Amino acid sequence: METPTGYGFFVPPQPRTPRGVDRWQRAAYHLGLLRWAASLLPDGERARADAELDASAVASTATVYDPPPALFRSCDEGLLPLFREAAGVRSCDRLLARTALDWDAWAAAHAREPFTSEQARALIARHDCPDDLTAALLVPFDLKVANRLGARFAAVPGSAVHWDGRRQWNRPRRDPVVPFRELPDRVRQLLLPHVSDLRTTLQRHLLTPDGAREVVAATHRLDRLVAAVDTAAPRHHTRVLAFWEAFGAGLREALGEDRRAWRAAAAAGRAARHEGSPGEFVEGLGAYDPAADLDLRVLAQAPPRVLADLVAALDDDALERSAARCVGPDGVRTGDVLLRHALARLERAGAAPRPPFARWAHVVRGRRGPEAAVAAWLFGQDPYRDDYLLGLARTRQDLRRALAARLPAREPTGGLAGELRAAGDAVEAQLVLDAWSAREGTATEATPWALLVAAHAARPLPEPVLWVLASRPGFPPELGEALLGDPDALAAQGPDAARLVLSRLSDPASARTWAYYSAARGLIHTVRSAGVLDDAELLAAARPASTALLYGRDQAPAVRDEDTWRTSCAELLTGAARRFGPGFWEQLAGRLPHFEGSLAELVALPRGHVPAGWGPLRRGVEEAGGAGDDHPVHGQLERFEERLRAAVVHLRPDAEDPAALGFPDRETALRWLDAETVGLLDAARVASVLRPSFAIELPRLLDRYLVSVSDRTDELAELAELAARTATRTGDRHGEAVAQGALGVALVHLRRYEEAVTANERARALMRETGDHDREGRTGRNLGAALRRLGRYTEAAEAYVRAREAFRAAAVPAREAVVTRDLARTLADLGRKEDAAAALREAIALFDGGGRTSDAAAARRELDGLTGPGGPSRPTRPTPGGR
Repeated sequence: METPTGYGFFVPPQPRTPRGVDRWQRAAYHLGLLRWAASLLPDGERARADAELDASAVASTATVYDPPPALFRSCDEGLLPLFREAAGVRSCDRLLARTALDWDAWAAAHAREPFTSEQARALIARHDCPDDLTAALLVPFDLKVANRLGARFAAVPGSAVHWDGRRQWNRPRRDPVVPFRELPDRVRQLLLPHVSDLRTTLQRHLLTPDGAREVVAATHRLDRLVAAVDTAAPRHHTRVLAFWEAFGAGLREALGEDRRAWRAAAAAGRAARHEGSPGEFVEGLGAYDPAADLDLRVLAQAPPRVLADLVAALDDDALERSAARCVGPDGVRTGDVLLRHALARLERAGAAPRPPFARWAHVVRGRRGPEAAVAAWLFGQDPYRDDYLLGLARTRQDLRRALAARLPAREPTGGLAGELRAAGDAVEAQLVLDAWSAREGTATEATPWALLVAAHAARPLPEPVLWVLASRPGFPPELGEALLGDPDALAAQGPDAARLVLSRLSDPASARTWAYYSAARGLIHTVRSAGVLDDAELLAAARPASTALLYGRDQAPAVRDEDTWRTSCAELLTGAARRFGPGFWEQLAGRLPHFEGSLAELVALPRGHVPAGWGPLRRGVEEAGGAGDDHPVHGQLERFEERLRAAVVHLRPDAEDPAALGFPDRETALRWLDAETVGLLDAARVASVLRPSFAIELPRLLDRYLVSVSDRTDELAELAELAARTATRTGDRHGEAVAQGALGVALVHLRRYEEAVTANERARALMRETGDHDREGRTGRNLGAALRRLGRYTEAAEAYVRAREAFRAAAVPAREAVVTRDLARTLADLGRKEDAAAALREAIALFDGGGRTSDAAAARRELDGLTGPGGPSRPTRPTPGGR
């Protein structure tokens, strides 16, 4: 028996540093998107994609989150006998609350011995109760059991809506939100004969757009059904409209164009008070009362000619009274939607526009803008509303064109740019463009863009003019820059405007927060709703590629199966994977987290374009113990080393001309490093076998990037350990020393101080042995920092003294000054104030000698605090150095 499944909610990675988000969380997020994409493939290809994703570096990096506290208990085998013995619905609810059930076993138990009414009520209220068991619990029909179905429509877990009085209402709920599910047809058919006796919540739920006719036909109490829709919340407006459409369709079949009968049927309150079926309502109409007020909700269902004639016969006051159930103190909560529906029917019926209609339109605009045809129909009835419509037409091209069509055409009198500047609003600008096109004898959408761009550069065009131009083909980015403050409105103007907005999503400076991803998905939805781009064009324009996958993955369950987005993504990915061959999904996993292009651009990358497949190469090289001279891995590794060395130059503040090395700026180099170092450890293992010197040097090259930029210090530790093993194997003592030093830096940052002491002592000894006094001093400083964190101040002071001597031997006074200041702070920790003051004076002299005035000033403040009556002015904290 199939159990309905829930749907999770996406919580995007939040920024932790100015450079971006936590890489483990980011990897998990992108891996989830790729697994969703792989789920769209046919079965055989899906299995291969899953295997490649499992073998990717992103999968090995992704965080395995601790599962949240259990929201449901595991099923107890002894629960069923206890449930049988429970007395009352509440007792059954408490037994089932937050418990996962084996529904097959419970369905079999019900088949053997049907559950009592109280037990059935507890079971049927569960969101995850299977459809077959739901139908079985309703036979024989029990109204109390049926009404308990209403509990499913509340976002609470367990078996029912029962509240614990001890709940603190100001605390956020930890209950899982269950997706909305329509009742299956089998259950609907069991409920329809009793629809008039059901609770209003359940009655409303049965009023789907496709099923409202059968609900109206089945009811024997029209007043209860009207009451159910009258008390509906605004979120149920589609069900409210479905009821009135279904009721109106029945009236049109029964009454035809009988104006007297429609006048009687639309009498105010008549439908709401009728205690019979809709058929009995029609049979009992009788004569109409000319003095009776009408109900606009019923009147709007009349055939067009009847509606226009009946409305024309009413004065303004009678019209206002007919809308009493939509506006005013007695209005229903969905009144604005009903008014919108009524106005649309009046416009299509050809009714003459009147001031009451314009006043009703003010209510409509509070929830959503008016239909373009209705707005143009009412234009001129209310000056205040006309101003509102002209402002709305600035960004709504359908409304702008509809209003322009109702105004007299203009005759062009001068140059296009000058006439556009003189236009008072967007509608006038639309008339100017239409007139210019007619005069020039060109296509309606042909626009002299070069002329307009030049005019805008000389003096910016008015904003309403730019909005009109944005809806025309060929809209240039130079004009669109001023409109990017309202991206949703701009994206709905036209294809070129949509492409401009979507291209700006890939700005690398954008903080990738929840607001960013929500806006990106909203833009895709706006473009698709407006119909300015089809799915294939949108997949080629939406950037970055992850937003397209996120939009598809997080579609609502009610639309995802009917929507074409999943099909479009599946076709694009399937075709690309077949063209590429094995390794496609592993390469995709390596590129997606940092790829700023569209999904179409991502999957179109040729094989071998980037070294993303280090995992398979590493496995092949290690198993074979090397690679032949003609193996492509040699060229791939050489290109990787060349680009890596060029990229890390941008991380050095003293780089003279880093752009000459192949990257135009630091940000471009960082994006390359982000993308190409996803499989860094695999690449290092390949280099360890084929190019040991490069593997040994990798920690030194990447220590600044891995620690300070991307917060991947743990990778630096693994990289340094591999480099040290490689250096030991090849007999490179100096390389081993450098690798051990990098390992010491990483371990200090990871707060693994005991291990850091061992690594730094080993590195210092090797540095002294090889005569590299500069690195000996830097390693000694790292050693001192680790010892200070462990509280071993005497040993830390000794380490700093030896580091100072090494810097002196290397003739590096700047580093000597820094380590002397560290020594002074350590001596202060030991209570040796005089020695600390002497060390600080020595550091000040070295800072002054090197021109480092700010460091000298800070050291003087420390000295004043140290020698003053209060002792040290601030607590000191060691920082790892030596990189």
